Amino acid sequence: MSEEFFKDDMKIDNVSVSDIALTYGTPCFLYSEDAIIKNYSAISNSFCSKKRHLYYAVKANSNLSILNCLNNLGAGFDIVSLGELHRVTKINPDTNKIVYSGVGKTRDEIIESLNLNIRCINVESIEELFRIEKIANELGVKAPIAIRINPSIDTNTHSYVATGQEDSKFGISRDDMNDAFSYAIKSEDLNLIGIHYHIGSQILSVEPFILAIEFIANVYNEVTSMGANIELINMGGGLGINYTNESPPELNFFGESIVDAIEKNKIQNLDFILELGRSIVGNAGYLLTQVEYVKKTKAKNFVVVNAGMDNLIRPALYQSIHEISNVKSNNTREKILCDIVGPVCECSDFFLKDVEINVDQGDILVIKSCGAYASSMSSNYNSRRRAAEVLIRKGKHIKIRDRDSLEDLYEKEILI
Repeated sequence: MSEEFFKDDMKIDNVSVSDIALTYGTPCFLYSEDAIIKNYSAISNSFCSKKRHLYYAVKANSNLSILNCLNNLGAGFDIVSLGELHRVTKINPDTNKIVYSGVGKTRDEIIESLNLNIRCINVESIEELFRIEKIANELGVKAPIAIRINPSIDTNTHSYVATGQEDSKFGISRDDMNDAFSYAIKSEDLNLIGIHYHIGSQILSVEPFILAIEFIANVYNEVTSMGANIELINMGGGLGINYTNESPPELNFFGESIVDAIEKNKIQNLDFILELGRSIVGNAGYLLTQVEYVKKTKAKNFVVVNAGMDNLIRPALYQSIHEISNVKSNNTREKILCDIVGPVCECSDFFLKDVEINVDQGDILVIKSCGAYASSMSSNYNSRRRAAEVLIRKGKHIKIRDRDSLEDLYEKEILI
């Protein structure tokens, strides 16, 4: 992926951002297929083998064209809902490369997963274990499962995405682990094939992942001594990206480090799944938005754009910071200190606060690192239309999602 600035324009992969904004309107999500392929290949080349597999976390960005691109590269898929299951099976009917995660699987979701014969269901609680067993018995099948354990490793990330702690809603604690494994081992309706863990998201160093592998190697030895026939370790994911000034490990170094840790802990004979989302698509995406007003007051200046928290909720939800550039990089206007805000009727609808930028009404701004947890978390709040999505492929821009029409906003509603 390349970014170049000219006098009155910015080009991404040699495609004019201004042309894309003019063609599809704003707000608009834009993705670099080249960047997605390079990110996936970097981790795949350093990690994958006959026994080590790279799966994509669909929740990061679930657009069908993005999924299809990754499917063509050989990815498996980590899903967390029936909707994601149907998205994946639409682009690839081979359900043996799907694992199902999530704490609240419904009866219908479990039934469909078992009927489709997916690779594995990741079990998040003993109560879920009971439900899967009962459904498997009714269907006359043996449910393939992995039990999710919380390693309780400090990941130094936002509390909302620190998912591997004892007080997290996810997974089973170390203290309750033996009861879950013991029950699954004895069950005639459960096929305990694996151990699953996921320590968090937006993790910026290799060390927590290494510690988790050491932890899970001990768990594997313990449950094997209990009689479990474990063949799979699902490592989850969580590798972070650079949004502004972060320094995550390079993807090839990360992959090599994980392989080294697996071998040092003498568990390389097992199958491994690594589930990544943000680190594959995060920096490959942008949100284009137009400046509607430059509002100047005695207290503060506001640059009001036509994208809002309905398009990108991360700043409001996680206090995240995304780099923002004006397409007109050589704008000669004097920089102003301002907040860049959206039109949604919430004070939390902002993108950056107290930033200096040279900007004028009508300018196109590019919000970076919007490939993950942006469009997939967007909404119709304030009855605003979800944005179009565009993919850059080999020097051409291709629409991969239509902007909502006004009729789409109420099409499913019933007037009485």
